[in-house]
Amino acid sequence: MEMTGKEKVIVWGLGKNYLRFRNIIEDKFNVIGYTDIKFKRGDQICPKGILTSDIMQFDYDKILVTVSNYYDAIRMQLIQYGVPADKIIGLGSVLQCFDESERVREIAHEMELYKELNSEANFSIDNTNLKIITADKYMSAGLPPAHYFAQDIWGAQKIYKNHPEMHYDIGSRLDGFISHLLVFREVYYIDIRPLPYNIPNLHFIQGNAEQLGQLEDNSIESLSSFHAIEHFGLGRYGDKIDPVAYKKVAESIQRVMKKDGRVYIGVPIGPQDKLIFNAHRIFSIKTVIGLFHDMALQDIAIVRGSDTYVETIEKDKYECVDEYSCGLFEFIKK
Repeated sequence: MEMTGKEKVIVWGLGKNYLRFRNIIEDKFNVIGYTDIKFKRGDQICPKGILTSDIMQFDYDKILVTVSNYYDAIRMQLIQYGVPADKIIGLGSVLQCFDESERVREIAHEMELYKELNSEANFSIDNTNLKIITADKYMSAGLPPAHYFAQDIWGAQKIYKNHPEMHYDIGSRLDGFISHLLVFREVYYIDIRPLPYNIPNLHFIQGNAEQLGQLEDNSIESLSSFHAIEHFGLGRYGDKIDPVAYKKVAESIQRVMKKDGRVYIGVPIGPQDKLIFNAHRIFSIKTVIGLFHDMALQDIAIVRGSDTYVETIEKDKYECVDEYSCGLFEFIKK
C-alpha cells in the first residue's frame, strides 16, 4: 500500500551519507526509488533501483541527493535529464530541518530555566522580543575561512613591508584582505560590480579588469588580486563569458605595471589546470608563472587544504601540490 502524507522521493546516492542518515530519510519521506552513478542497464540492482536516465518516467515530488562532494555536478546532470531545479534537494536541507526542531526544543527549555533563575526586571524574558539563534553553541570559537585567512595575512604583510606610495587591487575580498590594508593605507579598488558604500581610505573604481582601460601603461607601483583571476570570463559575477579572460587580465596587469613594480596574486592551485564551471578555475603553478611572463617571480607560498598558515614550496614540488590548495605569488616587473 502506498504511503500517504509524505513527499515521494527518489534518493540519489547509496554511499556513507545515505547509510548514516537512512532512518531520518525514510522517516521523513516516502522513498519510491534509489539511483546511483554505479547503476547500469542490465545490472542486478537493489530493490527499487532506478537508472538516472529513467527518472523522468516516475511520479516523484523530489530528488534527494545524498552525495555532498559532487552535488552540483549531479544536480546539473538531473536538470539535463529534465528534472526541474526546484525538485532537487540536498541532504543538508533535510538534516537542517531535523536538527533545528531539536535545538528549538532545547532553547525552549533554557528559556524556562532563565525565568526561574532571573530576578532582574530590566532583563526579563518578553515573548514579543525574541530572536532565537540555534547554531552558535554547536560551532567552534572561530572559523578562519579556507585559504583566505592565511592568504590575507601574507599579502597584507608584503604590502606593509614594501610601503608603496599607491596600491591598487582587483577584486579581492572587501571584508577580508581589503579591510586588512585599510588599517594602514589607502587602496584603489577595482571591481566589475558596483559598490554602494562610502568607505574611508577606499577609492573605488568600477570597471572591467580584463582591459584596465582606466590605467595608463607603466603607471602602477603595486597591485594585488586575491582569489579573483580564477573567476574571470565565467559569468559568475556578471562578466561576459570568455574562456581566455584570465589571460587578458594577466596581460593588462603586466601592461600597467612600472618597472620594478610588484604584483601579488592568489589563486586556487593543483597538480594540473582544471575548470569548475561556473565557480572558478584551478591552476597549476607553472600556468600561473607562465601567465606573468613579463615579470620575475620574487616569492611563492602555498596554503594547503584548510590550513591557516602559508608554507614555502620548492620548484621540484610544483606538480605535487594537493588540488584546491592556494598559491600565493609575488612578481616584479622586469
